[in-house]
Amino acid sequence: MRRKFWWSGTMSDQVTLMQNFLAKIPNYGTVLGMTAAQVTAAQGLCSAFIGAFNATEQCRASMAAMTQWRDEIFSGEPVGAAIPAPPVFPVVEEVAYTRGTIKQFFEVRDRILAAAGYTQAIGEDLGIIGPEISRPAPGAIVPELRTETSTGYWVNLSGSMQGMDALKVEYSRDGGASFTTVAFLTNTPGGFQITPQNPNQPEKGFVRAIYVKRNEEIGRYSANYPVTVS
Repeated sequence: MRRKFWWSGTMSDQVTLMQNFLAKIPNYGTVLGMTAAQVTAAQGLCSAFIGAFNATEQCRASMAAMTQWRDEIFSGEPVGAAIPAPPVFPVVEEVAYTRGTIKQFFEVRDRILAAAGYTQAIGEDLGIIGPEISRPAPGAIVPELRTETSTGYWVNLSGSMQGMDALKVEYSRDGGASFTTVAFLTNTPGGFQITPQNPNQPEKGFVRAIYVKRNEEIGRYSANYPVTVS
């Protein structure tokens, strides 16, 4: 089964991975054929990444506080009152920082995956392989849509097609008892026009959709999305 890429695009998630690896790699050093020095070096890369991230975030917070402190001096009230001491910037943690920490960590990961004692369970526990990509059961697939209206009684829908052939779109007037089919969209974003009950008057209603594959409805209807067309 396919897996997601193991290295997150979000820096906060990367820090979480590094923290997990830092804590757990000593448990696997022997089985992976790593020397004590190699384990320590791998932990050092994690500490450098975490330290650089934390220092930067703390400095950002301190800079925001410094800006507020400055503004209080410039225009704070009551005029002439004493001002608190300025914020203190953090001291960067003393860690062995080197350039290219991420690249070095990727190389450590590659060596771990190639080790004779490596197992998938170890990779999952260390966080160095991504989670499996599982396909939802057909009956559990539900469209998640975004709606936008434009003049001329148009409704535009956007959202993933999930590899399906079409979206069957239905509309119900506000207070109406039932939905009627108003469009089949084979691509998103896509739009369709509503025929109002009272011409030239704004109209409120709801749209919903369900996926279609080989002319059969797949999964469940989406939520009812409110729209106002005019």
